[in-house]
Amino acid sequence: MFIYRLVYIAPLILVLIGIVKARHPFDIFHWNSKDFEECLHVNNITISEYEKYARFETLDYLLNENVDLRYKCNIKCQLERDSTKWLNDEGKMDLELMKTTNKAGEFITKCMDQASEEPCAYSFKLVICAFKAGHPRSVNRY
Repeated sequence: MFIYRLVYIAPLILVLIGIVKARHPFDIFHWNSKDFEECLHVNNITISEYEKYARFETLDYLLNENVDLRYKCNIKCQLERDSTKWLNDEGKMDLELMKTTNKAGEFITKCMDQASEEPCAYSFKLVICAFKAGHPRSVNRY
């Protein structure tokens, strides 16, 4: 009898773990190691510095956007080199390129109303706004 319960409970537990699994704003990137390393180099960031800053433990810090400009510029570099384009030729968000849902697009647009015109800060804000909107995943965290 106990064995039969495990057959039904185990898949449920795996599904719940997948749902609860923490996300990070930088989960959007399709990492190309060459581009990733070049972006770090251009922005004078070591891999160990990046790893400290990109941990899940720093999520609140990232969401408050109190991040050194070189890290914001690294994100801009990653956005520009990523295979999934989010920025148009003028360096501004493009909801069509991002393939947002209507709900996520509305949230991102409203969130970006407060974005800086400085290109690195703008790109960083876009990633944070998209994360808060649950884009590109359908689960809304905030």
